[in-house]
Amino acid sequence: MSVGSSLSQFVLRYNRRAESAEVNREMLRGVSGMLRWGHRRAGNAVLTAFAVAVAAMTAAVSQHALAQTPPPRTQIIVDGSGSMWGKIPGDSAAKFVLAREALRQILPALDRTAEVGLVLFGHRRRGDCSDVEQAVSVRPLDPARLLAPLDALNPKGRGPLTLAMVAAADVLPNDEGRASLILIHDDFDNCQADPCQIAGELHRARPNLAVHVVSIGAKPEDAERMACVPRITGGRHFVVTDASEVGPAIAEALRLATLAQPPVLNVPAPRAATRDMLGPPGLRLSAVLGEGNEPLAEPLTWRIFREGQEASGPIAEITDVSPHVPLEPGKYVVEASRDLVTARQTVEVAERRATPVNVQLEAGIIQLPGKPSAGESEEGPSASVVSLVAEGEGAGEASRVVWVGPAEAQELLVPPGTYRVILQDGAYRAERSIVVPSGSRGAPPLATGVGQIRAEAKDHLGAEDPAEGVLFFVQEDDPSAPDGRREVARSAAAQAQFALPAGTYHLVARKGPAEVREVVALRAGDDVARTLDLKLARLSLSAQLAGATDLSATDITWRVVRLEDDERGEVARSVEANPELQLPAGKYRVEARLGRLNAVASREVTLTEGSTEHLTLRPDAAELHLRLAHGGLPLSGGDVFWEIRDRAGQVVWRTMESEPRAFLAPGRYIVRAELRERQLEQAVDLNSGDKRVVDLTLE
Repeated sequence: MSVGSSLSQFVLRYNRRAESAEVNREMLRGVSGMLRWGHRRAGNAVLTAFAVAVAAMTAAVSQHALAQTPPPRTQIIVDGSGSMWGKIPGDSAAKFVLAREALRQILPALDRTAEVGLVLFGHRRRGDCSDVEQAVSVRPLDPARLLAPLDALNPKGRGPLTLAMVAAADVLPNDEGRASLILIHDDFDNCQADPCQIAGELHRARPNLAVHVVSIGAKPEDAERMACVPRITGGRHFVVTDASEVGPAIAEALRLATLAQPPVLNVPAPRAATRDMLGPPGLRLSAVLGEGNEPLAEPLTWRIFREGQEASGPIAEITDVSPHVPLEPGKYVVEASRDLVTARQTVEVAERRATPVNVQLEAGIIQLPGKPSAGESEEGPSASVVSLVAEGEGAGEASRVVWVGPAEAQELLVPPGTYRVILQDGAYRAERSIVVPSGSRGAPPLATGVGQIRAEAKDHLGAEDPAEGVLFFVQEDDPSAPDGRREVARSAAAQAQFALPAGTYHLVARKGPAEVREVVALRAGDDVARTLDLKLARLSLSAQLAGATDLSATDITWRVVRLEDDERGEVARSVEANPELQLPAGKYRVEARLGRLNAVASREVTLTEGSTEHLTLRPDAAELHLRLAHGGLPLSGGDVFWEIRDRAGQVVWRTMESEPRAFLAPGRYIVRAELRERQLEQAVDLNSGDKRVVDLTLE
C-alpha cells in the first residue's frame, strides 16, 4: 500500500471518530509524524496528499470545536526592516523571501475557519520607529489575501518589533478563545524598546496569549535577548541558522498556535538558480575557512585581477560577504583577504551566466577576549591590549608579534599554526598558547578575572577631602630588582583605581616629601578600598632684614632639611619669596639665603600632624651697591670686572655687571674693580641692616 493511500484511509477513520468525540491530540501528533515520514519518503506527491488530508481532517475538527469555543486567532508579524534583505550563510535568497515562500507553502493547508491577520513593521519609511501596519485584518483564513502584502514587501526601515507586538495583540479579542502572535524577524528591536518588559505586561493582561518567535539568521546575542519573549508568554522560540529550517520552524509555530495541524514541512528554499545561473556573466563570490566548512558570514575584501596582469593592479575591489561582480567572460585571479589571511584562486568566468566561486581560505578564527573585569561595569576607553604572537615552527625560527589591538571581544582570521595570545592591562597579564587548525573557530581560555584596589589619601587625620597632588604607586616584590620591588602601576587621580591579578602588593602614596605605604593582599574578584594618611603639616615662610627692608623682589632660596637620624637630608627647596609648604610631621632646619652669596639665616622647627606653623627668618645681612665714579659723578657702561673678597682673602663674589647689587653677611670686604688699563681697590665695612653704595673713583 502506498504512503498516500495509507494517509487517506487514516484521515477517513479519523473524521468518522471526530464526528462524535473530542479531538484526540495524541492521534493528531501521530498524523504529523506520519506526514513527516511520508515527506521524506514520498516527496512532492505526499505533500499534495498532506494538503488534502489536513484540509479534510481540520474541517471535521473545526465543526466540533466551534460549537464550544471561539476559533483560534493569530496575528503573523513579519519584520520588514532593511536587515531582512540579508542572507543566511550558504543561501542566496533574502531572509524575507525565505519567510514569504515558507508561508506560501504552509497557509493553504491550514484550517480556513481559523482567524488570521498580518502585521508588518519597518517596511514603509526609513528611520521611522512608528512604522507598524495592520496589513491584513484578523478574519477567517484567506491565504491569497495574506500573501498579497508579502509579495509587495520591500524592506527598508528600522525594526520596532516591540511596538508591532503591542499593536498586534491590541487587535485580538480578549475572550476565552486561543490567541497567539507569531513574530518572524532577524534582529533585536533597534528603537530603544524592551521586548522582555512588554512581554511581561502582555502576559499579565492576557495570560492566554502566547507569543512564538522565529529568529531567522539572527546574531547569537540578539537571539538570546529575544528568548525572554516566548519564555514569559508560554510560546516557543525557533532560532533558524539554515535556510532549510525556515519552513519547518514557521510550520511548527502555526501548529502551536492551533491553526489546524500543519506538518513540519521541509519547505525548500526559493530556487537560487535564477541568480547564479542566469543573467550577465560575472562572479558570485563566497569564502570558507577550510574544506567542509559553511560559507563565512563575515565581510572580506575581494580584489579581482586579470590573469597574468596582477602587477597592473585590481580591476575591481569590494568589501562584502558574498558579492556579485559583473565581468566579461575570461580568466581572472580572485583574492580574498581579511585580518592576517589572504587567499588567491584562478577562475574562469562563463558566458551567459554568473560563475559561483567559493574561495578556500585555509584559515581559522581566534575569538579574542575583552578587557579584564573586576566584576563591575567600566565606562570609558580601555587601556587593555591584546597581542598575538606566532610561535616559530622550526628550530631557530623566532616567535614574532603578528597583531596588536585593544582588548575588545572580536574575531580574528589567522593562518593555521601555533599562537600565543597575551592580554595586558596595566599590571594584569594573562597569556595562553593555542593551536589553530584550518577551518577551526575557538577562544583561548584566558582568565580575565582580576581584583581591584581603590585608593585615596588624606593630608592628615580628620581631613574631609582627598589630598590633591598625590601620586599613587603599586609595587610588587621582585628579588631581581635593585631595591627588591618592581613598580606595576601608577596613578595621579585623587581617587585611583587599579585592576590587578591576585597577589600581594605595596600601595604607596607620595606627595612632595611625604610618602606612606601599605601592604595589600588581593584575590580575584576582590574590591579593596584603602585610605592612606600622609601625616602632613603646613609651614609658611617669610624673611625680614633689620630696618624693615622690603625683600619681596629679592632672590631668596629656601632650603628645608629633616633632622631625624633615620631620615636626614633635604626634603624641600623653594625660590618663592613667601612659600607655603606641606611637610610630614617631624623636626626640621629651615635655611633662607638672600641672593647667591653668604647672607644666610637658619632656624629649627618641629611640626605635628595637622598643624599650621608660620616661620619668619631675619638674616644678618647688608645690601651693597657698587659703582664707578669720575669727578663726583657715577659712570655707567664700559667694561669692568668686579671682585669681592672677605677678611680671609676668600673670593665671595665676581661679576661683570656695570653696577652690581648683592646681599652680604656683616664684615670687612675688599672690593676690587679691574678696567682695561687700571685697577681700583677699596675696603668696605658692612653692618647688619646696612644699605651701602660704594663708588670707586677714577682720577
